[in-house]
Amino acid sequence: MKRWFGGITMMGCAGLLCLPQAAFSQQAARGDWSMVGNSADQSGWQKAEKKLTVENASSKFQFLWKIDLGTPAKASQTFSEPLLVSRTINAQGFKDFVYVTSSDTLYAVDSELGTLLWKKEFSIPKSACGASSVKMILEPPAVINFNARRAPGSPPPPPVPLLQPSERRLGAAAGGGGFGLKPIYALTSDGMLHGQVVTTGADYAPAVKFLPAAASASALNITGKTIYAATETACGAVPSGVWAVNMTTADYPVAHADMPKGAALAGTGPVLGPDGTAYVATGAGPEGGGFHPNSLVALGPDLKVKDWYTGASSMNPAIVTYKGKQLVIAGGKDGSLVVLDATSLGGADHKTPLSDTSALSKPGTKHGWDGLATWQDTDGTPWVIASISAPVAVPSLKSSAAHDAVVAFKVEDADGKTVLTPVWMSGDMVDPAPARIANGTVIALAGGNATTHAKLLVLDAKTGKELFSSKETIPTYANHSGVAFGDSHAFFTDHNNVLYSFGIALEH
Repeated sequence: MKRWFGGITMMGCAGLLCLPQAAFSQQAARGDWSMVGNSADQSGWQKAEKKLTVENASSKFQFLWKIDLGTPAKASQTFSEPLLVSRTINAQGFKDFVYVTSSDTLYAVDSELGTLLWKKEFSIPKSACGASSVKMILEPPAVINFNARRAPGSPPPPPVPLLQPSERRLGAAAGGGGFGLKPIYALTSDGMLHGQVVTTGADYAPAVKFLPAAASASALNITGKTIYAATETACGAVPSGVWAVNMTTADYPVAHADMPKGAALAGTGPVLGPDGTAYVATGAGPEGGGFHPNSLVALGPDLKVKDWYTGASSMNPAIVTYKGKQLVIAGGKDGSLVVLDATSLGGADHKTPLSDTSALSKPGTKHGWDGLATWQDTDGTPWVIASISAPVAVPSLKSSAAHDAVVAFKVEDADGKTVLTPVWMSGDMVDPAPARIANGTVIALAGGNATTHAKLLVLDAKTGKELFSSKETIPTYANHSGVAFGDSHAFFTDHNNVLYSFGIALEH
């Protein structure tokens, strides 16, 4: 019998590998964070978390460790977020890994002990765009159904043949039951897509060309064997646009959709819907190629524009399902949020949402970066958590923040419309990262700025009550760092390239 557990393949059962199957599946699920937001729709929801609760966050959640990974590039770094791989075998036995990047290096750290396991430095020519962090992504772990049974008399599936090192290529499984032979994909600023073995950092296969050299790329996204990226700003001869590389064949075809010169994309890259639609937010600029400025644009799998909503702000959208209908939540003009029908963004005139909220920030306010996260409560009600990097006011809650804040909404029906109803708002924050949700709690990082240190908060997801604060623990600010959450631990980096871990300590 063969089963995949994260980065390892189990063949039968022998010695230390003869462990309860259910334990493997549950632990691997709650300890993995494969991409920005933990899913192709960037929901930010760690669905498998059980240990952290509203009841114990105040007493058990704590600072665990930090590790200085070296001096980062002096120029401003672009958005980055740690990734997690759990319960994978290396030379020391089972390990949990957390991965972070700088402008030219990929680091793997023991997520329990906070010690460096390996690092991979890439030889990258100096970019005309300045410093940009290495972008990374993992293929999501396979979902294992231990209750599944083969039909009587049916043969077992054939084993995946072992590939010799010289035969490996990106997108192809190593096969043969190899331990840890799973790659983490890394995109460097010269446009090359690399694969490093998750347990050792060794080259999994030769790198392939994805983007033009000197492209300034956003966070990566993946569905199946296709990896997506967006070039955020025109740099040299590289236009802003959306790119996708298909790893199912050895020629690695790349599709791309270019925006007109002077146009820009916003947010942290394409958000993928369940049908393969890629949603991107555009900024100011001219129209062209089907792209529209200040809009939410929907791209088909061929990266051709198939729909758009005009009047959106520079915020990555969120995707929710409500009463069997797929909705897209996006930033609206003048600091509002809008509810859109995924089958017809903005209706016939591309300007009419299903509903919108009141303005949450003042018209004309320039937002540094905003983000949305989504989750469902035990009643199946969808929630949207908005991190807003501008002074916020929610009149219906009689709440306001002089700086920035996190605001929680329920998706529900009112007056014949599907609406976002504000439920709670956090206290004053500075530059909040996209929120993360785990077992009824919200993990919110206030990134701070040059004069305000970062602060990590744990809030009650239904009420906004503060359950934990890092207070003065973090001495400096984070620089557009996202938060990864797995196995009751939160991870992020500050602007000095120091990796932090907060959470519930593991019992020994």
